[in-house]
Amino acid sequence: MPLQFTALIYPKADKVARVGPPPFHPFSFAAVGMHQHNLQFEELAQSVCEYVKENEPGVSQYRWYKVPTAEGEQPTIIVWETYSDEAAVETHKASPKMAWLFKTSQEEELMAAAPKILGPMEGFAGW
Repeated sequence: MPLQFTALIYPKADKVARVGPPPFHPFSFAAVGMHQHNLQFEELAQSVCEYVKENEPGVSQYRWYKVPTAEGEQPTIIVWETYSDEAAVETHKASPKMAWLFKTSQEEELMAAAPKILGPMEGFAGW
């Protein structure tokens, strides 16, 4: 039976998405080295999702969602994860990309609060 997890991630409000040109746009300051490139959670998510899809065949679903928030509310990102078995979960947790995600989140000071991992979850109703 597949194992289902949900991760709740709490980024700082100004670290969810980049505003303005992409980091290496030919006309951005970052392209000419005038300021440091800082990652945002949307960029991290894209990179992690690509890695998981290409390198972790035991993951059948891996989706990141932003929860809409009102001005001043804590942003929340939900990661919906489905694994074929416990070995797939352990492979994901031990992957170099997950180590990179946690290290980058800390170095870039992206988190407002520690993430919460829920699961494995047991379904009991629905379709």
